Amino acid sequence: ARAAQARAEQLAGELREGQATLRVLADGAQRSQAMLRSILDSTVDGILVDNLRGGVLNANRRFRELWSVPEQLDWQADGAALMAHMARQLRHPGQATPLAPAAGGPSSQLELLHLKDGRVIEQHTRALLLGSEPARLWSFRDITERTQGEQREHNRRHVLELLATGAPLPAILESVVLGVEAGNEEMLCSILLLDEAGERLLVGAAPSLPAFFNAAVHGRPIHGSQGACAQAVLTRSRVIVEDIRRASAWTEYRDLALRARLGSCWSDPIYGAGGNVLGTFAIYHREASLPSAAHIALIEQAARLAGIAIEQAQAAAALRAGEARFRSLYDHAPVALWEQDWSAVRAALAELELSGVDDLGRYLQANASQLRRLAGLVRIVDVNAAALAQVGAAPGRHEAPRLTLAQNFDEAAMPSFALALTALAQGRHFFACEGSFERLDGTVRLNELTLLVMPGHAHSLDFVIVSTLDVTERRRLHDELRVLATTDFLTGLPNRREFMRRLEDEHARLGRDVGGCAAVLLLDVDHFKRINDAHGHAAGDAVLRQLGAALREGQRQIDVVGRIGGEEFALLLPGTAPEEAAVLAERLRQRVAQTPMGRDDGAAVTVTVSIGIAALDGGEG
Repeated sequence: ARAAQARAEQLAGELREGQATLRVLADGAQRSQAMLRSILDSTVDGILVDNLRGGVLNANRRFRELWSVPEQLDWQADGAALMAHMARQLRHPGQATPLAPAAGGPSSQLELLHLKDGRVIEQHTRALLLGSEPARLWSFRDITERTQGEQREHNRRHVLELLATGAPLPAILESVVLGVEAGNEEMLCSILLLDEAGERLLVGAAPSLPAFFNAAVHGRPIHGSQGACAQAVLTRSRVIVEDIRRASAWTEYRDLALRARLGSCWSDPIYGAGGNVLGTFAIYHREASLPSAAHIALIEQAARLAGIAIEQAQAAAALRAGEARFRSLYDHAPVALWEQDWSAVRAALAELELSGVDDLGRYLQANASQLRRLAGLVRIVDVNAAALAQVGAAPGRHEAPRLTLAQNFDEAAMPSFALALTALAQGRHFFACEGSFERLDGTVRLNELTLLVMPGHAHSLDFVIVSTLDVTERRRLHDELRVLATTDFLTGLPNRREFMRRLEDEHARLGRDVGGCAAVLLLDVDHFKRINDAHGHAAGDAVLRQLGAALREGQRQIDVVGRIGGEEFALLLPGTAPEEAAVLAERLRQRVAQTPMGRDDGAAVTVTVSIGIAALDGGEG
């Protein structure tokens, strides 16, 4: 009996020890379970573990957040209900992965799940062993932002390519719309543009909407309209119409929208860089729908891209129109215009500066060979019709390769070219001069030239506009008019006004030259009226012409002979003292008296003159 009791006590002790060990193991298991759950709940990915037989073994907090698992759903007890809850959120429910996969399926699989709320979730499944039991690990990561960023960058690059190639605005806007629709099959998008008056919305792009719907909304006035896009413009804010069928404000569009099978409309204003409203970006769905945070981000990004595209396309169109206007003005301008590239000249001038040339103007004037070398570096890019005509080239561009800088600056005008180089080297953007040029047939003509460095090209000098005007005829006429204004038409001598101007210049010179002197001889034909009366006015004119010629024959280079009246002449004798003037006057009087003046009919007329002398002394005021 004692042995049996001892045996019983031994067994009881062993049982107590076993129970204690089990309690320790249970506590350890609980701690491990808690630690594992803590680790799982701290991960950024959603984690789910199933047993491949329809049962869910575990799911972390991030998984429940990603899939909005309700608290009342007992996902551990009912895995099928959890899978159904997930499938309802998918854009394509057929994408859902079954909890009980077919035998022989892949041990690892990666899928992208597109949710109805616009999110994109990356799902990765792989097989594993939990002890000796097979299981499967699911990981879910929200890559919506990354996916939208990639799609946005792809769309942006495509839009920029279209802008760079000069695509029309409708094609660019359609690209923006299709870029959004490509990743969101349930969306139908449109871009409406505000007209120049800011009163109406015009369809810019809506390729997926019915033509009758686009035609109906195109050109509708925004004021007084309750449409989502009109209200987005007027309120400068997003307008959400969840259910078009029940929206009281959509009475004017409801029948039209229902005919087009549209259930909801979200519209965002499109802003320009200056904050002005350019139009609207709208997203339609077939069913009633509210936007998620991902949808809001998508429509904002699309509206921003549309705004950039609209302003860039409008700027490009304005630039092309401006270029066309400039081209038309350039080609049809009455003045000769030359587009030239002086960048090689700029580089050569920089080399001269580095070589130690500090006074460029003086260096160029002293080095004609360098000047000609620099002239050869100027490249003629384009010319207009007036320039071709000016240099004697045939219409069209086939003779353009023959043109050189000699058609702007010929050899005689190289000093003016040196001045132009100096001006450009000093940073001036404009230069003007007069000079000469050579036509293609070798004829030398006179020109007025202006040189303009276009804005933004001052450093490179690769865009220079030169305008030239052929002033040969104008200069000839000017010279003729000057001669007529200063010359006596009968004798060819300086007239009274010109003689008095020369006399004033000499008087001013003497005012600065103490000790200098000059004299003036005044000649009057004696009894000139008798000559006219006896022989006629033609004979009198002949006498005056011959007398003028006689006076010119005896003058020095510095002397001035002029006719100051009918039969009155004057001689300005710089540097001549009164005594010398008296000797010269007497000699002149005798020569005239001894020289018969012939009439036009060959008969001779004897002429005498009376001469008076006026002395000018230096230092007189």
